[in-house]
Amino acid sequence: MPPTPSTSRSGRHSQRSMVSDVSAANVVGPPEIANTNINTNITTSKTKVKATVLYEDAADADGLEPPLVDRTQALPPHSKKTDRKQKRREKKEAKRASTVSPRGMLDLPYELLYSIITLVEPRELFVLCRVNKSLRNFILSQEHLITRDIIAWRYPSLSKCFRLPVLAQHLDENARRALNEAYGDALSPRRVNANYKHVQSPDPSLVCFCYTCRLRWIFLCIIVDFAHWQHHLDNGLPIPTIPRGADPDWNKKLVAEHARVVVKALHSQLWYARLLQAHLTSITRSIRRNTANQGNRRSRFRMTPPDVASGTDAFLDRSGPPTVDFPYNRDNYDMLEAFMPSRSWIKDEGKWVYVPADQHERELRLLERQRQEAPSSTAVSQTPAALVPRSMIF
Repeated sequence: MPPTPSTSRSGRHSQRSMVSDVSAANVVGPPEIANTNINTNITTSKTKVKATVLYEDAADADGLEPPLVDRTQALPPHSKKTDRKQKRREKKEAKRASTVSPRGMLDLPYELLYSIITLVEPRELFVLCRVNKSLRNFILSQEHLITRDIIAWRYPSLSKCFRLPVLAQHLDENARRALNEAYGDALSPRRVNANYKHVQSPDPSLVCFCYTCRLRWIFLCIIVDFAHWQHHLDNGLPIPTIPRGADPDWNKKLVAEHARVVVKALHSQLWYARLLQAHLTSITRSIRRNTANQGNRRSRFRMTPPDVASGTDAFLDRSGPPTVDFPYNRDNYDMLEAFMPSRSWIKDEGKWVYVPADQHERELRLLERQRQEAPSSTAVSQTPAALVPRSMIF
C-alpha cells in the first residue's frame, strides 16, 4: 500500500531533522557557524559566506581585526577627446615652465635688448662692457650693428666729415706699387716726420699713405687733441706753447697717446663712435664758450639747450659758417668752434655737400692710371699736389 502524501511529507521532515541534529552535534562552535557549514553544500552563494566566516574565525582566534585596505581604483579614461585634452594640458604646462620672468637685461628678448642698447651713448657702452662678462660678450659680438645704428642716429654729419683711413693691410699689390712710385721716398721713415707739433704723422705700414687717408688720420688726431684741451679753454687757462724747432718730451708723449687712441678707432667701431661723441662735446662747449664772449661777434651755428640735450649733431646740418678752418697749431683752438672738414655749404641747394666716401678708391685709380701712362722716372718726381687736385679733398 503506497504511503499517503502526508506520511511521505512527515517522513522527509523527520529525516531532515535527524541530519540537522547530527551535524549540529558534530560541529564545534556557535550555532550560526555550524549552520553555515551545513549550508555550504547546498548553494554557491553560501560558499562565499563560508570563506568569510572562516577568515573571521582566524581573526577571532588571534583576537585582532585585520585592517581594511581600500583597493578601489579609478578606471583610466581613454578616448580621442581625453587624449587631446591631455596633450593641450601638457603643452600649456611645458610652456609655463619654460617662460621665466626676466631677472636682468640678458633675460630680455634679443630685439628688446638690442633696441635698449642702441639708445645709449658710446661712452655708456664702455660702462656696460664692465658690468659683467655676459653683457660684454653680447656688446662686442654685436659691435658693428650697434655702432652702425648709433652713428646713423646721433652722428650722421660727423661720420661723413671724419671717415676712417684705409689700413695698409687691405691694399693690393697694384695699389702699393702705385703709391711707392707716386710719392717716391716720402714713405721712408726719415721723411715721415711730424709736420705739425700737435699731430703725429701716420705710419705707412699701418694706414694707407695716399693723400686722402693722411688727411683722415690728421683729422682724427685733431679730435683727440682738441678734446684734451677743452678744460683749459673753458677755464681760460693758457695752452702751453712750443717754441719753433723744439719738441719737448711731454708733447711727444701726449701726441703718441693720442695716436694710440686713433689706432684703437681704426680697429674698433666702439672707439670710433666714442671719438665722434667726444668731438660733438667739444663743438658744443666751444660754441657755448664763444657765445658767452661778448667780444666775439662772428657768425656761428644756432644751438639751443634741447639740441645739446639730444646728444645728436642735427643742429650742425643748419646753415652756418664754414667748418674747414684747419687748426695748424694749438693757438687756433681758442677761436675754433665747429671743426667739420670735408664738406661745403651749397647756397643754391641749401644743404651741405660732403666728400664722397669712395675718395680713397678714386685717388688710387688716378694714381694707377698715371702710373700706366707716364714713365716710372717722371712719376717719382711728381708731387702729391699735382697728382691729386685739392678740389678732390675739399
